Amino acid sequence: MKNRKKTVLLTNDDGYQSEGFSALRDALESRYFVVAVAPDRERSAISMAITLNQPLRVKKVSENTFGVSGTPSDCVNIAMQEILDERPDFIVSGMNFGENISFDVLYSGTVGAAFSGHMYGIPSLAVSLIPDRSRTDRDSYDIQKGVEITLQVLDAIIQQSSNHIVYNLNIPYLNNGEIVATSLGRKRYRPDVMRRTDPRGRDYFWLGTGQPIYEMDEGTDVWAVLNGYISLSAIRYDLNCSGDELNRLKDLLRT
Repeated sequence: MKNRKKTVLLTNDDGYQSEGFSALRDALESRYFVVAVAPDRERSAISMAITLNQPLRVKKVSENTFGVSGTPSDCVNIAMQEILDERPDFIVSGMNFGENISFDVLYSGTVGAAFSGHMYGIPSLAVSLIPDRSRTDRDSYDIQKGVEITLQVLDAIIQQSSNHIVYNLNIPYLNNGEIVATSLGRKRYRPDVMRRTDPRGRDYFWLGTGQPIYEMDEGTDVWAVLNGYISLSAIRYDLNCSGDELNRLKDLLRT
């Protein structure tokens, strides 16, 4: 018999042991029937990668919580095809520690998992917490406030959400409590490439995120979070250029 509560599939890219994931799972369970399927370790910045060249293993951590030895997208695929008895009403990915705005959505495993749900035609929400930038410890993230805001947003959109888009929620530590609908802004950065030498004299490299440059166009997610607003974007994969650019390409091919 179908569960009376709406079913939510919860995943993330920080792993099932993440404090943000556990807090959100516990809160969601008070309102929804929750099945949690997440990586067995952190798999950040992996986008929608899937594992093709090695087997995946699933560990039942507790009732309705599973760890997968793969990526966030692997988790969604295994949940949809092997764990869930029926299609969930909604997919939530998070809560991620760190912002996922602008071009971050192309790299993010958190957003990638939400888009994996979108490919099944299921409305999905990616949730990211933005720290107090003046601190560097884990307490710089307000997990409890993030949970409350996520529930508020999910309760508002789950009844009339669209399966044609992904919702992307970014919650600054220092926020004014107002949730604003935003478009993707411009956050540009070039990863740092750091050369090191191992004990045998061989070079290796560490990649860092570098120092991003934010463009403050009003109404974008970048503008919102840097001005203390909670940003909720509706996004979808459409990498097509404008009609003008396509016509320009056609003209070039005629010459």
